[in-house]
Amino acid sequence: MVRELVIIGGASAAQSAAIYASRAGVDVTVVADEYGGQINNTDKVENWLGTKSIGGPELAEKFTTHMRDYDVEEITGQKAVDVQRPDENFVVELEKGEILEALSVVIATGGSRRKLGVKGEEEFSAKGVGYCAVCDGPLYQGEEVAVIGAGYAATEAIDYLSDIAEKIYVINRSEGYSGEEITIERIKNHEKVNHLENAEVEEFYGEDLLEGLKVDHDGEMKDIEVPGAFIEIGTKPNSDISDLIEKNQSGKIKVDENMNTGEKGLFAAGDVTDKGVQQLVVSAGEGCRAGLNAAEYVKEVRD
Repeated sequence: MVRELVIIGGASAAQSAAIYASRAGVDVTVVADEYGGQINNTDKVENWLGTKSIGGPELAEKFTTHMRDYDVEEITGQKAVDVQRPDENFVVELEKGEILEALSVVIATGGSRRKLGVKGEEEFSAKGVGYCAVCDGPLYQGEEVAVIGAGYAATEAIDYLSDIAEKIYVINRSEGYSGEEITIERIKNHEKVNHLENAEVEEFYGEDLLEGLKVDHDGEMKDIEVPGAFIEIGTKPNSDISDLIEKNQSGKIKVDENMNTGEKGLFAAGDVTDKGVQQLVVSAGEGCRAGLNAAEYVKEVRD
């Protein structure tokens, strides 16, 4: 069985591509280990056009419900691990061994949380060290916590934790904040936030659970005793899925204005690409382009 279009991914770019391709009249198969992606880790979305404020998981569920209004085949609970092209068609290998043959493929695999790579990080992962403040922040109600990072992901995490934690230590390897100005304004002078600039985590320590961090702050070593620390230093692209694609120095898939990877019939969209900023509306827009252009390609080779 040769499928017409296989879309790999389960967040806004993939689901947008699925909707637009399906509306364009091609058969669509979506492969996703889970739906929602990074939006599941977002407390509130306040920049989705037409919706002033909505919970991230709630919006993700709406995307999935919308996609299911169309006749889309879903293969869930596992990832695609390889995309090859042995002949005119593409071959997508799933992690459980199943092979899908397709006329066209859209890669919309997004990104995964970056790690620091310091002593104790792996040892105390899920034992005080986390990568999702929205997921695990409520465990530290009324306690002191640390957030590593000061960019978009970190500022969102700090803003969320300000309603939960007693105090938030921000460990920033440079100076200042970056991200959405409206969020920065809410946190930069917040009474609960202690911002350590030019600081880097050297070690996470504790017995069975995290007890604190050793931080190099302007050349002076400090102990910050906290039961919870959130590493919020952004994401890395999940682009190690095919040797058919070309990537930039950051590992993002290079695409043109039509979301074509350079391998005819193979498209990419969303945070895994080198186009645009990592924003929900951008990913959905790229998914639209990829879905429509993939549908056009399918019709050319199918008819």
